[in-house]
Amino acid sequence: MKDVAREAGVSVGTVSNYINGKKVRPVVAKSIEQAIKKLNYVVNNTARLLKNNCSPFVIFVVPTVWSPYFSELTFWIQKKLNSLGYKMILCISENDYKLEKDYVKMAEEQRAAGIISVSYSNLTTHIRSDIPFVSIEKESTGIFPLVTSDNYSGGSLAAKELQLRNVKRYYFIGTTNQDSVSMIARRSGFMDYCHNNGLMADVLTVASSRKISQFRKDIDKIVKKLLSENNLGDIGVFTHTDEIAIVLLNELRMKGIRVPEDIQIIGFDGWKITEEDSLNISSIRQPVDMIAEYAVKQLDEEIRYSDNFEIRRINLPVSFIPGITTNNDVRR
Repeated sequence: MKDVAREAGVSVGTVSNYINGKKVRPVVAKSIEQAIKKLNYVVNNTARLLKNNCSPFVIFVVPTVWSPYFSELTFWIQKKLNSLGYKMILCISENDYKLEKDYVKMAEEQRAAGIISVSYSNLTTHIRSDIPFVSIEKESTGIFPLVTSDNYSGGSLAAKELQLRNVKRYYFIGTTNQDSVSMIARRSGFMDYCHNNGLMADVLTVASSRKISQFRKDIDKIVKKLLSENNLGDIGVFTHTDEIAIVLLNELRMKGIRVPEDIQIIGFDGWKITEEDSLNISSIRQPVDMIAEYAVKQLDEEIRYSDNFEIRRINLPVSFIPGITTNNDVRR
């Protein structure tokens, strides 16, 4: 810090104020920022947090780690936190609202540095606004930062990709949970594109995969409906998640239906089974590493600049990953 102060021509105290988010004159702030870049100075967040009587631990609340998406997200969240001197405490909520509230209470009592949460409940309506908090995917109050994928554009992209593959009959398969803002956005993007382009589209629903018996029954009903259409070769399906796409694919194959020749399927998430390899189904890929990067960056800024912090709503772009469940010899 002394080297930064010397390079910027200011006192060590002024550099300390800048690093800890206290106001300094703009011209001074610019000089300090340039000195930090020139000297490649790295802030020791752990030491700063301890000095401010705040632990270096960040609570990461996630519904499950059984999903490859959440497992990958957990990996990137921890990696990004470590790079800034924070330590992650993983809390698995199993979509239990009471557990989520307990984890928030624990974070407050232990003076955790902050919380990053993936919650599909109304958790943020019960959090003190003064605790550093970033929500991934859902945040309905406008009080806290939000980082999410562009789910609406993902639905539109799925419909467009199926249209390029000469699909004539379009289906969206979502869940019966109407509180899922991501599912609703994906469905809206898909259906709006179909309606705006004169394409025949319908919505089908399944129970949550946590209710495995009903989920399987609903998938079986959907398979029977698709087979009753008598227009195999013209059907395209966009599923709310990769999980639904995989189960549907297996059920169709068990019935002797060829995918993608008879029915084409696009999932959502773009699961990775290793750091380098993705599932072989066609899917709309979420930028998981970017979601983690922006979430951690937002939290760090909130911790450092609590008196002058911009609440941001970040919507990240998605992409189409072609796989074995779509015909991919198409002209664009």
